[in-house]
Amino acid sequence: MASNTPTKGEQTRMRIAPRICRNDRGAAIVEFALILPLLSMMALGMLTGGIALDRKQDINNAAREAARFGATVAEHQCDDTSKCDGLTWAQLVRALAVQRSNGAVVSANVCVALVSGPGWAPVAVGSSHTTAGGVNPCYVDNSSDTDPRVQVSVSRTDRMEAVLFTMNLNLNSKATARFET
Repeated sequence: MASNTPTKGEQTRMRIAPRICRNDRGAAIVEFALILPLLSMMALGMLTGGIALDRKQDINNAAREAARFGATVAEHQCDDTSKCDGLTWAQLVRALAVQRSNGAVVSANVCVALVSGPGWAPVAVGSSHTTAGGVNPCYVDNSSDTDPRVQVSVSRTDRMEAVLFTMNLNLNSKATARFET
């Protein structure tokens, strides 16, 4: 017949087990305190990284939409600026880029140019058709097309933060669209 009384070895284990559990009570709090800064860094980094990604998408869309809009606006439509709310052709396209960026950029960070010539040396068709000054293009687009095309360049700075460090980001977007005459 089996006895319900524990053996001497079982009694020793039963006395040691509560002490082990009792000594581990604070371990979870200490481990959480050690992990919390890392979790905070990751969470803040993901949040600010996501915000920076959203702004990058905003400037990509703004550049693309402004280039497409500029490609459809007649070249001489704004020669009489009263037809374009007092803006030149390039200023009109730049204003659309700023509007479509959802507040991510200001007009000083947007360059617009109606250029022609080889892609390695594009030239603006006139001073009212570029915001880069003179007859300068916004960038060298290396296009094989020498026909007129619209260049839009949008940039802004941003930063990604984590608890212990900050990373500065330069967000840039360029778009080129063939000018429809």
